[in-house]
Amino acid sequence: MLVDFDGERLAVTAAGALDGDHATTIRAAAYDGRLLRFPDPQWRCVYLGAGEEKACFGVRDGAGRMFVLEVLDERTYLNGRFVGGAYFGDHRVPGLSGVPKSPGATIGLRFTGLVKARQWVYGHEWARFRWRPDRPSPLDAPLTAYLRLVLGGRYARYRRHYRDVHERNVLFEVRPARSRGVPVLARDLGGRIRLVRVGLQPIDLR
Repeated sequence: MLVDFDGERLAVTAAGALDGDHATTIRAAAYDGRLLRFPDPQWRCVYLGAGEEKACFGVRDGAGRMFVLEVLDERTYLNGRFVGGAYFGDHRVPGLSGVPKSPGATIGLRFTGLVKARQWVYGHEWARFRWRPDRPSPLDAPLTAYLRLVLGGRYARYRRHYRDVHERNVLFEVRPARSRGVPVLARDLGGRIRLVRVGLQPIDLR
């Protein structure tokens, strides 16, 4: 699968686990006001989003394995969890302690140094499924409506069992064609039309 890293499209595979070398590199991370930076020049980072308690970054290591780092503000952290997915470990990162997400901001998200590494999931927010990942398309709205119709019961179950479920923390997870899920035709980042399966993956529920 391809992921766009600031205009550079690189192949990735989802990491199944992290090792000691990963931990050493993660603990040396710094923040440049936009992305995480690492001492290993082969590691790449992409911003995924932020809420009131954390910011999330997708990270590709030198071997092309992709995972996510949740950089927390422990003052407001309410234990939002990646339901059904794998966490690889917690790390204390000195270079991220006391660092604001927005440079110069006096209020808002301020990192406290705790970083959680977890599994990476490729997908789109419940708010809008994308026919192609790099730009909006007229096909987004009908595809979103179709998937919401088919998967709406599962989304409703999440709302019954968890607090704070909304359109940004439940993903339409795009899976390989042989996986379980709703069959859909969609373009990949390389522009090819592929048959994929789509399921739901909550990423930040409490």
